[in-house]
Formats: sequence, C-alpha cells, structure tokens
Amino acid sequence: MANTARQASPPRHGAWAQRGRIAPFLPWSDGTGRPWRGVARLPGMIPFVLLYIVLSWVLFIPAAEKENGKYSIDEDAVDNLIFHIPDLSERFPAALFSLGTAPWLNHDSIQLVYVTILLLLFGLVFEFREGTGRFILVFFGTTFAAAVIAGFALHLIYPELLDRPFLEKAWGRTWSGGSAGCFGIMGALAARARRPGPLLAFFIVWELFILWVNLRGYTSAFHLTALTTGFLVTRFVLPPVRRRPPLAARASSSVGHLPMDRD
Repeated sequence: MANTARQASPPRHGAWAQRGRIAPFLPWSDGTGRPWRGVARLPGMIPFVLLYIVLSWVLFIPAAEKENGKYSIDEDAVDNLIFHIPDLSERFPAALFSLGTAPWLNHDSIQLVYVTILLLLFGLVFEFREGTGRFILVFFGTTFAAAVIAGFALHLIYPELLDRPFLEKAWGRTWSGGSAGCFGIMGALAARARRPGPLLAFFIVWELFILWVNLRGYTSAFHLTALTTGFLVTRFVLPPVRRRPPLAARASSSVGHLPMDRD
C-alpha cells in the first residue's frame, strides 16, 4: 500500500525564519505604510526630517557659545522663542507661540546631536512610511501635549504638594529643542507594530537609562508624555496607510474585469 501520510516539512532556518518570528513586533510588518520607491525618490518622501536637521544646525551654530565643555545657545537672545512653564498660567498666548518655535532651537550641542540621531533612526522611517503630513502632526502635536500636560502637572504639584530642587529648576528654566517631538514619533512608530509592547517598553527603558546617565531632571516628564501621546493617537486615532498595488497589477486587474464583447 502506498504511503500517503504527509511528511513533516523540514524546519526553516536563516534570516527569513527569524523575520517571521519577530515580524509581529516590528512596525508596518502587516503590509501597511508607503512602499519603497527607490533611492532617487527617497528625499522627496522625507522632506521634513531633512529640513529639520539642516535648519536646526543652521540656527544653532551662529548662536552657540562654549560653556562647561559644550556649546549652548544664548537663551537671552531667543527668550521669546523658547518655552517657559510659568507662561501656561501667566502668558498663555506666549506659551502657544513658543511651542511653534522652541522645537527648532535645541539648547545645547548634546541635545542637537541627540535629536539628529533620533530623527535618523526613527523619524526618517516614520515620515517615509506614514507621510510628511502625519509626521508634522505627530511631531508638533506631541510636543504641544508634552508641554501642556507636563507643564500643568508641575503647576499642580509645585511648590504646594512637593517642593524639591529639581522641580524648582524645572519651573525656572527654559525648554526648547526637538527631543519631545522625537519621542512622540517613537511612540507612533511602536503603535504600528501588531504587538507593540516590547518596542514601547524598549523606548521607555531607553529614556529611563538616559535619565539615570545624563538628564536627572524633569525632562523625562516631557519625553514620556510625548511617547505615550504619540502611541495612543497613532494606535487608536490615525488609521494605517494602506499600500496601493503596483500600477501593473492595477492595470491587469482592470483588464480582467472588462466586459466581454458578445456577438
């Protein structure tokens, strides 16, 4: 009698098998997002990231002064363009205006390099996959949300409920730069994974590590608020970008549905 039992297929090995295992944890692995269209068209698909990187460096270099081993902008010269937390309750129109200008003005060379790296790692791919309009919406929208939520939270707790030196410093200092918007983009990027938990957790651990190593202040309240806002808005409000089939496939499909000529 012939052996008709199905033989077990050999186990898969290599990159494709690994990709299959990790695909649910990666953004746009479900086939959504704009497709790759070649190197020649890439700059036209990421104009805002390129503009921000170039303009932020152009604005920083002439205004930078060396201070404590790094270069910083002259905050007095751009005081009306950067964000102050007390302005939320004292000069709200000025606070709104500064939230449109402050993201372009990174306050020192460390932040400028950090923001540039974040945009190249995460911002570039998000604008490429989701489009420039969505990138701008998430970048500036999460910056606004972070400033308002973290700023009003500081109003509520300082100094009546909690009076600590780092809160006093946060109240009196200025805030600027694109790092909050970058964390909003990172949250949005995690939201495009079918199983976003590990990627979102990685970004949170990333921020906590930077907090421990360098920040040691209220900055993480802005970053984590932006990260959460970007994730929630992209996960539950912004629908995924559906890929259109290639032109040849659309033409073939349309030909297949042409009515037949009957004699």
